[in-house]
Amino acid sequence: MYSDVRQRPAGTRRAAGPGFEPVASKLRHPLTRPGTVARSSLVGRLTRDDLGPIVSLVAPSGYGKTTLLSQWAERSGQTFAWVSIDEHDNDPKVLLSYVAEALDRVQPVGDRVFEALASPVSSVPGSVVPRLGSAFWSMTAPLVLVLDDVHLLHKTECRDALSVLADHVPGGSRLVLAGRNEPPLRIARLRAEGRITEIGPGDLSLTREEATSLLRAAGVRLGEDDLTALHQRTEGWPAGLYLAALYLREGGSPGTAAVSFGGDDRLVSQYMEAEFLARVSQRHRAFLIRTAVLDRMCGPLCEAVLELPGSAATLAELSGSNLLLVPLDRRRVWYRYHHLFRDMLLAELERLEPGLMPVLRRRAARWCLRHGRPEEALEYFIAAGDVDAVAGAGARTLMREIDEIFSRRPDLGALTGEARALRSQLAKEHAPGVPGASSLTAAELRVLPQLATHLSFPEIAAEMFLSPHTVKSQAMSIYRKLGATSRHQAVTRSRELGLLEG
Repeated sequence: MYSDVRQRPAGTRRAAGPGFEPVASKLRHPLTRPGTVARSSLVGRLTRDDLGPIVSLVAPSGYGKTTLLSQWAERSGQTFAWVSIDEHDNDPKVLLSYVAEALDRVQPVGDRVFEALASPVSSVPGSVVPRLGSAFWSMTAPLVLVLDDVHLLHKTECRDALSVLADHVPGGSRLVLAGRNEPPLRIARLRAEGRITEIGPGDLSLTREEATSLLRAAGVRLGEDDLTALHQRTEGWPAGLYLAALYLREGGSPGTAAVSFGGDDRLVSQYMEAEFLARVSQRHRAFLIRTAVLDRMCGPLCEAVLELPGSAATLAELSGSNLLLVPLDRRRVWYRYHHLFRDMLLAELERLEPGLMPVLRRRAARWCLRHGRPEEALEYFIAAGDVDAVAGAGARTLMREIDEIFSRRPDLGALTGEARALRSQLAKEHAPGVPGASSLTAAELRVLPQLATHLSFPEIAAEMFLSPHTVKSQAMSIYRKLGATSRHQAVTRSRELGLLEG
């Protein structure tokens, strides 16, 4: 069980230096809140005898890293020493004082460790770290030493100290490093030696059954199909599922939860702003928002789309920060954004630079065309189908590029119909009396046939896997471009123009 009961003799000096007073709450694991989803499978994995001496727990915010570790501490019967790290621990003597305090509560580490920590002239790498490492190695009582939020440590001396501790884990004990970024260890060597167990976002994502438990604990019940769709939309991200539960409790319709809830929802955007975007530089923020137009990305594609040297290096930097970037291959060349994160970024791009979206998509299309990816190129061309921007990028050039794609790959399924619709759209560019008809985007052309049905906007959204807000916005844009004041009038004019049959 978790140990926090030992008392030291009065007057014994245990400090990183004059004035140091440990915060007791940093040495206790947070209590698990009632209603928290039990991560029984993961806890079982962590209590296995063949677990490596090092455990790396790395995932973005909202994946329940601390919750999992707290459940492990409460339910496993093992002895835990715990340090919750914060920004103030970037002083190596402060950090190592907390580690020494945590270990000392399980088994005395010896006065030599605390003397080195208290001395104003002692060397951290030459005195403190060797003594603490030796004391850790000499402990006879098996324990689990958890250092939570290690991503907050950026001082080299602090990070080097953790690497030394990792080399001094006694038999039967574990050192757990949890955070948002890969811990400062020689990970490749530890893997090769079989000394590390790695748990990442894929492991921490809630299963469908766990998602059901989370929603029910929040007072939300969904039908099987809606639950499956919502689980896919959130990709099992615990924070996303909980925010979806709050959305539904605030009045969202359970029947359309999977399609109406997205990253542009207020609750999600506020969370992501605070936990992700507010923590990155303006340069990285601009990169994230603008590359959100990409279904998937690699360094060279980002360079071409942003027309900004160094974009490939920026992607490499961000890929190590666990900003809800999902690697698509083992070599970590291609990535995509988590669905909800991409929704939020696209909403930001639409709000801040709406005219830039088709430009970025056309650049992506041309890069894909040059690199033998015709299907993706056509998707980007159609997504960027603002005819006003490619009238007369331009329209003839666009169609030549699309024709080149079809000459290489004539059988592209549904894309053939979309290309035909775009060609018809271009041909009607100068339709008399309806100056805006030619500017219907590919997305609006896909919504247009649904307006001819009796489905409501939420029902259309459910059919098309869009949010009701998106469908309503596109419908309003269609009305404006067709000069219509009602849904019936928009449908009638669309039929007159040959945009709809019947």
